[in-house]
Amino acid sequence: MQKGSFSLTTSFRVFYMRLTLVGFSFLHFSLVTGAQTECPLQLNPQRVVVRYGGSVAAKCNTSVPHKGMGWEASEGAVPMTKNQSLITWRVPELTEWDIKPFCYINYKDVDQCPVELPVTVYKTPDSVFISVNHNGPMKEGELYELQCDVHNVAPVQNLTVNWYKGQTLLDQTTFTDTSETPVNETVRLLIRPDRADDGAQYRCEAELDLGAEGPQPHPTISSNPLSITVYFKPIINETKLPSVVHVFRGYPEVLVCEAEGNPKPTISWSLGAYDTVHSTHSEKLNITESTPEDLYCTASNSVGRKTRHVKVSIQDISISFVNHSGPVIVGKQYELQCFIQNVDPSKSVVVRWYKLSQTNSTDTTKTPVSSTSKLHISPDKTDDGAQYWCEAEGTQHYPTMSSEHLSITVHYKPIINEIKLPSTVPVFRGYPEVLVCEAEGNPKPTISWSLGAYDTVHSTHSEKLNITESTPEDLYCTASNSVGRKTRHVKVVLKEDYLPLIAGLIAVIVAFISVIFIFIFSIYYKTAKMGHYSLKDAKPSAQNGNIAQNGKQNPIPMKKLSQSNILA
Repeated sequence: MQKGSFSLTTSFRVFYMRLTLVGFSFLHFSLVTGAQTECPLQLNPQRVVVRYGGSVAAKCNTSVPHKGMGWEASEGAVPMTKNQSLITWRVPELTEWDIKPFCYINYKDVDQCPVELPVTVYKTPDSVFISVNHNGPMKEGELYELQCDVHNVAPVQNLTVNWYKGQTLLDQTTFTDTSETPVNETVRLLIRPDRADDGAQYRCEAELDLGAEGPQPHPTISSNPLSITVYFKPIINETKLPSVVHVFRGYPEVLVCEAEGNPKPTISWSLGAYDTVHSTHSEKLNITESTPEDLYCTASNSVGRKTRHVKVSIQDISISFVNHSGPVIVGKQYELQCFIQNVDPSKSVVVRWYKLSQTNSTDTTKTPVSSTSKLHISPDKTDDGAQYWCEAEGTQHYPTMSSEHLSITVHYKPIINEIKLPSTVPVFRGYPEVLVCEAEGNPKPTISWSLGAYDTVHSTHSEKLNITESTPEDLYCTASNSVGRKTRHVKVVLKEDYLPLIAGLIAVIVAFISVIFIFIFSIYYKTAKMGHYSLKDAKPSAQNGNIAQNGKQNPIPMKKLSQSNILA
């Protein structure tokens, strides 16, 4: 009975304390609107962020005389004191989520002027868990839903859930709920995986962004990674299995049907009709001139199947290089061979050689042979991509046969564009220049610049080079590839910029000419407008009373002066 009375008394006391705080708050917001900004109190810090169960402290000070100041709070309240100007609110273990402490002061005629301290109490999640609404492997192109469960986190309005695939951020989710107590949140993400996602790892991450006053970096809890397996239907390697295969009589060929898929595809061959029963299960298939014309390779797994149709072409003629494979190099000589099967022993076979390129028309060379014809070629750079083939007349099975086209790749050493990169480049002080070193070649050349001595270690790899008056006098651009290299020497000539000097000189000349012009004009003006006239021996004109010009007939049009004017 006593124990129950004690619990009841304690509960009533807590209820009374909280009711008192509500009363203070109501009094403050009802009667002193805007007083928070007017109160002569300074809080340090002005906002606190504290982990649930952690310690917190804040100072409140004033610089004015007062009748008393203190802290009101459901935890850590400081009674009113009159003898101090600095008081501290301190809680060693904060366990109240919605605590709203405020410092107050009584001064002048104001009974209580409060300033609230914003407090954010946070808690990191107990767990972050990722799951998917599916069991087993996923299928390419289908839609799946990932789910992230965040347990017991606060405050949720500061929570961001980040979705990752590997190290790539896929999506972010934020929340508008203003709840201050811990909550559970569930976030979903739709994905449509493809074959590149096989083995990919997804995860979700709960991040609390509590502002500048909060912990840095932001508290982050991540889920365990979720690895996915993606099943996808087979894709047959068409490079290794062309649609047309040439078979020469007496020379069997091996076809290879490779396919990528998950699960690993099974391979089967159908000879003749696509739905024929006669088939074999192997990636490799041996074919001869007796093999049916139509072949089908089928790759299949639990997701789907893919079929590749192959046409077998029986050939009696072929073209190839003699003792060479791969690209050819400009300047070297090579030998082509045209091999003919089933030659009629009683006849001579005529072979024609053809070359087709962008710059050459078809060349024809006739050669009577029994079974083999050879042709020597010396390709140049314009032959890159050219096609050679041979035709034979007089074989046993066909009147005329043509080989497949043999396409050649021509490699040649670099050629630097000397128009864009002159051998001498002037540089004016204060005016940088950009040099461009372009080179043509096959394979594509790499460009490097050497500054100073040709074999200097200081170099740069770029087509463009910025130069100034401090650039060394000798520059070398080198273009190189697997065939060879080419170097261009550039001389940098430093020149002075005389343009400002010339402009200044012209300005002085113009000013000098202007002064002379003004001087001449002033002399002319004085002579023309204010000159002296001689009246000695002047005779008045009989007609108009004007004074004659020294007795001459031509009158000078002059204004007659009055006595007062003359004296003046």
